[in-house]
Amino acid sequence: MSIQLQPEEQTLRDEIADRVSNAEKAFKQLQFGAELNAWIDEAGKKAHKLHMLLKARGHEPQHHGYMIKNRELQPDDPDFYKHFHPLEDLLKFLEDEHANDDPVDQTIGSEFTFRVYSKRWGHDDTYKIKRTTEGWFVSHLSINGPCDKKGRPFLIRILNQDSIQYPVGIEERMEWIWNGAANKGLTAEGVQNGIQQIADWVSTTERSAPADGIWEGY
Repeated sequence: MSIQLQPEEQTLRDEIADRVSNAEKAFKQLQFGAELNAWIDEAGKKAHKLHMLLKARGHEPQHHGYMIKNRELQPDDPDFYKHFHPLEDLLKFLEDEHANDDPVDQTIGSEFTFRVYSKRWGHDDTYKIKRTTEGWFVSHLSINGPCDKKGRPFLIRILNQDSIQYPVGIEERMEWIWNGAANKGLTAEGVQNGIQQIADWVSTTERSAPADGIWEGY
């Protein structure tokens, strides 16, 4: 349900929307500069004023937890809205009070599989990966233990144990999936798909590593 705005609030909302629209067009046209910064700064000041008016009458705008974390400011701080994304979210909130509600984290405690090809053994191996409140619990045969959101240290330790070649960036991808589950409500199916895509990426790297000629037995 949209917020019923009072006349002064409606004027501020329209002025914010106008400047956000101008900023969005500038972004799309790669026009970065003083004019863009001025639009966001003006919108930010008006957004703070609107926020405080709404807060005073019991309709304080709500923002996603990750937005507050990324800004490192509380929404009622004068500088919070001096950025494009919180301005966008404010306008969404005015249309729907629940637009910025944080999704339910559905997959804490769920177990997933990481099926990866091992050239050393000539077949696929399946690692077990459980999502925890702090990151992951990774296990395969005798190597297992709690990991951070990047899968450190045990995911990499298992790959190294079997001499599996892997691309740079898999740790950041694991963290991306964890955060997606926490902040965007990824389903178990979505998490599993993402984890297997990383495993497939590792398998492709492993299969393409040089192995013939001087590399035989490496």
